[in-house]
Amino acid sequence: MDYQALSGTRQYKRARANPTSNNNKPLGLDGERVLNMTVRDALARYGDKAMEGINKEMKQMTSGGFDVLHPVNLSDLSEDDRKRILPSHMFLKDKFDATGTFEKLKARLVTGKDTTNTVTYEIRSSPTVSADSLKLMCAIAARDKMAVGTADFPGAFLNCVMPREGPQTYIRLNKFLSGVMVAIDPRFSRFVGPSGTMVARLNRALYGCVVAAKLWYELLRKTLESIGFSRSPADMCVFARKEEAGTTMCSVHVDDVKLFAPNAAIRDSVFDKLKQRFPDLKIHVGTQLSYLGMSFNYDTPGEVNISMPAFVESLLAESETTGSAETPAGEDLFEIDEESAWLDEERCEAFHSRAAKLLYLGKLTRGDLLTSTIFLCSRVQAPTQQDEQKLSRVLKYLNATKNLKLTLGARDDLFVTLSVDASYGVHQDGKSHTGAAVSLGRGATHVTSVKQRIVTKASTEAELVGASDMIGQGIWTMRLLESIGKPARGLILEQDNLSTVAMIKNGKPTSTRSRHIHIRYFFIHDRMQRGEVIVAHRPSEELVADLLTKPLPRARFHELRDVLLGGQWDPPLRERSVLEVLDPLRILDERESEQSTASVTIRERAERTARQRNGRQASPATSLYEESRARRRQQLVTSH
Repeated sequence: MDYQALSGTRQYKRARANPTSNNNKPLGLDGERVLNMTVRDALARYGDKAMEGINKEMKQMTSGGFDVLHPVNLSDLSEDDRKRILPSHMFLKDKFDATGTFEKLKARLVTGKDTTNTVTYEIRSSPTVSADSLKLMCAIAARDKMAVGTADFPGAFLNCVMPREGPQTYIRLNKFLSGVMVAIDPRFSRFVGPSGTMVARLNRALYGCVVAAKLWYELLRKTLESIGFSRSPADMCVFARKEEAGTTMCSVHVDDVKLFAPNAAIRDSVFDKLKQRFPDLKIHVGTQLSYLGMSFNYDTPGEVNISMPAFVESLLAESETTGSAETPAGEDLFEIDEESAWLDEERCEAFHSRAAKLLYLGKLTRGDLLTSTIFLCSRVQAPTQQDEQKLSRVLKYLNATKNLKLTLGARDDLFVTLSVDASYGVHQDGKSHTGAAVSLGRGATHVTSVKQRIVTKASTEAELVGASDMIGQGIWTMRLLESIGKPARGLILEQDNLSTVAMIKNGKPTSTRSRHIHIRYFFIHDRMQRGEVIVAHRPSEELVADLLTKPLPRARFHELRDVLLGGQWDPPLRERSVLEVLDPLRILDERESEQSTASVTIRERAERTARQRNGRQASPATSLYEESRARRRQQLVTSH
């Protein structure tokens, strides 16, 4: 391509003369910090390097690539078609891996706001893999020493054919991009209008089209299913395939895939089949991988370390954070000073952005930040100087602990542990705060810290509400593991409040003071009776979820943080084996043993009544009791 001819355009000259600054973003080719750039900025900064990226992207649009654009004469379009013409834009970005290492300068053509009739495309959204699903699969893969790899589909959406039924989609290329197209293929010149722009119909999906993501998801789903994968009912972006050697698992996030296979041969075979369908597929294998902005390290057998070093460094640089803090929050975290001055608009925007980024980091790898961040996110509409100071403390704590990583693993005898706690009435409106964490044996695959939606009248009730609200996450985890061929043996609900444990086991209030509690909060009791949930008491000083309900003193915070981010989650009642504690039949025996005195009294009374009525020594009550007990045992055996 003749770059010199294009470099004479007005847009190129103006860009070279007026470069814009991009501060506090990852380092690009020239050492400056950049992320997304307009064509003008990219040409000013990189010149011919930028033109190479632009040329590569536009070549994909021609018949020599994916044949995305079909140029048309404006006069051939109806009035309705002309109204639907979308603007197009091109931006360039420096791509980095999770460690912040520069990978490439990439150009992308996108449509403007797609105002396509939503009735025409009623279902147009596309799912993405849940972070919880991804972390669960990583923990299982680390335990089973699976072969792992990632794949990226360049120009993914361009593989999708636009629907031929209904209204067609048209875009307008500006003068500069029209010139690029003509330089690539001179036949396009006859479609260039008097203003130097060009209109084209989309043959294939383009980034920005309302249906592009959905079309791509369906294409990739059908491709995976054609090679033997089945979609998980628990997560639409998790796929699994049974092998003689085990199970192969796959996560999908738009055009990024992560594969977990029993061995390297199976992993490579799957990638080869995908490459046959998508020849440009970029594959990465090994024990150190970048995926979705996270760095995954499987070097240590039985565990995976997950971190986001580039994201953390970028956030700290953007906020110009210096100094350190030993914990992310003080005792006054939930206190609101009504006299504190509001922030101006610029500081409000910065507060909102940084709180959102901390939330993203907290949900993915740094659960120890979540309690403080959740509260700060509730303040983004009208933050005050007090809120800004609290945010500054979180950032200082992050600065002091930026090298911390999330370490995940799973027990050989796989159980799902759900740790739930609640802090009673800690918010100024009287509501309580719930914290929960899920683990397969090491580190938390899921963390939640959330203000309760209702006001409760006692700490026991707050604990029960929290447990009821969070039990669904544990049940979902069980479903996901089963769907990928890695079923868990049971779900353990850890609670530190003995009264709450008693209420759950009884399935009803234990006193008149708790009779007002709605029946829906005894959902756990029903699940426990079915043998799906095992309720266990865990002392407060050992309950990991306590970290997610309120600020804690430094020593205790550090102790629980270390468990949350990678410590071993031992089962309750450590003096006994896991199998003894969690065997449903043994639990039945223990429950009956605890009630033995009452049971004997009932049986004796029934026997005495039967003898008096029938004058016989045999007791139907005894046999009925044994039959009932046998039925209950059989139900538990069947359910497991």
